[in-house]
Amino acid sequence: MHSRDYAATRPLAVLHQGQSRWYQPLLTASMHHNLPLFVYASQPGINLEAALAALQPLNLRGAVLEDSGLQALALDAVQNLEAEAEQARRVDLVVPEVTGTRGFYLEPIALANLIRRYALGDKALWLGPIRSELAQGLRGLTKVSILSRSFPEGESFLQRLPAPQQGVVAAAEVQATVVARQADLILYAGGTLPLALLQPYHSLIALRPLPAEALRMIGEYVPPEEFQKFHLAALLETLGYALPPETFTL
Repeated sequence: MHSRDYAATRPLAVLHQGQSRWYQPLLTASMHHNLPLFVYASQPGINLEAALAALQPLNLRGAVLEDSGLQALALDAVQNLEAEAEQARRVDLVVPEVTGTRGFYLEPIALANLIRRYALGDKALWLGPIRSELAQGLRGLTKVSILSRSFPEGESFLQRLPAPQQGVVAAAEVQATVVARQADLILYAGGTLPLALLQPYHSLIALRPLPAEALRMIGEYVPPEEFQKFHLAALLETLGYALPPETFTL
C-alpha cells in the first residue's frame, strides 16, 4: 500500500462476544490485498447501541457483528434495514450513512452463493436445529424438506420459501427416511444426525461440524469452514471489496 492510501484507510470493527472467529481472517485478507481497512476487534457488551451510533462520528467503514445475540440486539439500534435483515430479524453488518446506520444480514446470501457455486443438488433435506433466518438462502433449490421436532415448526420454516419449493415436513426419523431417499443434498445445521438417513449419493453441506462417522456414508462434503469463508466474502463485498471465498484462511 502506498503512503497516499493510508489517508483513505478507515476502521472496520469486528464486534463479538468471547473469542472472535472472524477478526483474524478479515485482518489477514485486508492486509494481503491492501484494502483500505484497519480491522480491529471489540466486545461492546451492553454498549452495542452506543458503539453503532459512533460509526458515523468516528468515520468507521462499518461494523460486522459476529455473534447471534449481537445480531438480534442490533436490529433495534440501526435506522435503516435491508430486506434480508428485516425478514431475518437480525443484522450482521452495519454501515454508517448520511441518513443514519444501515443494517444488512448477509449470511443467507452467503449460503445461496455457496449452494450455487458447488451445485451439489436441487432437492434438499434440512437436518438439525431450524434456522429460519437462513431460509432466504435456499431459494435457488427446487425443493426443500425438513426433519423437524413438530409439524408446526417445520411448516413455519418452509412457509418462508415460495410455494413450489416447499417440500415435506417429517416429524420423526422413520418419516424422514422416505424423504431422504428423494433428496440429493443434505443441509446439516448441527445436533443429532440420524446416520440411517444418509446415502452414498447424498452431498452434504455442513453448517456445523459433522460427526466423523457420517463422512463414510455420504458422497461430496462441504465443511462448515467453507460456509464461513462465503460469509466473510459476502460481508466484504457489501463494503465494496470483492474477494473470492478462498481468499480467507481459517
